[in-house]
Amino acid sequence: MNIKKHIPNLISLSNSLFGSIAIYYALGQRDIFAAIIFMILAAVMDFFDGFSARKLQAFSPLGKDIDSLCDVISFGMAPAAMMTVALESIGFPYPILALVIVPASVYRLAKFNHDDRQTVSFIGLPTPANALFFAGLAHLTITNANAISEAPLSIIYKVYPAYAVVIILLSYLLISEIPMFSLKGSNTMSRKGHFIRIGLVVAAGIVGVIFYSFTGLAIALTLYLLINLWDYFKQRIP
Repeated sequence: MNIKKHIPNLISLSNSLFGSIAIYYALGQRDIFAAIIFMILAAVMDFFDGFSARKLQAFSPLGKDIDSLCDVISFGMAPAAMMTVALESIGFPYPILALVIVPASVYRLAKFNHDDRQTVSFIGLPTPANALFFAGLAHLTITNANAISEAPLSIIYKVYPAYAVVIILLSYLLISEIPMFSLKGSNTMSRKGHFIRIGLVVAAGIVGVIFYSFTGLAIALTLYLLINLWDYFKQRIP
C-alpha cells in the first residue's frame, strides 16, 4: 500500500472535519468567533492538500472529488450556517436567503472539477474566498447587532436589503465566467504583478484583523473582488 498517495486525501478530510466543527459552533453554540477559527483551519488544510499533492505527485480523480466534497462542507455549508445565525434576528426571509450560498458553492465546485481552464487561476469566485468573506460579514453583523436593531427605520430599511444584494451577487460571482487570480501563488499574469496583488490582499487581511478582528476578512476579500472586477472590466472597455 502506497501511503504517500493518501496523504493529500487525509489532509482534505481534515478540511471537512474542521468545516463540520465550524458548523457545530455556528449552529449548536451560536459562537461565530470559534466557527471562524475552524473555518480558517479548514482553509489552511485546503491549501496544503493541493500543495502536498503537487509535491508528492499524488493526483487522482478520487482525490479531486474528495477535495470538492470537503469544500462543500467547509466553504459552502459553514458560511451559510454563520450567515443564517447572524441574520436570524432580522427575521424572514434573510436567514433562509443565506442558504443560497450552499447550492451556488456546489455548482461552482462541480464546474471546477470539469473545467480545464482553472488549473492556474479561477473562473468565478473561489469558494474559500467567498466563505471567508461571509465569515467576516457574519462577525461584523453579530458584533454590531444591537447598533443595527436600534438604528432608525430609515437606515434599517437600507441595511437589510443590502444583505440580500450581497448574498445574491456573490452567489452569482461563484458561478460566473469572470477570471479571478489565485491567492496560492500560481497564475497566468506576470509573476511580479501577481504577487503584488496577493501582497495587497494579504496585507489588507492582516491590518483588517488587527484593527477589526475577523471583520477584517471581509475587508480583505472585498479588495480581492475589486481587483479582479477592475481587471475584468478594464479589458472590456475600449
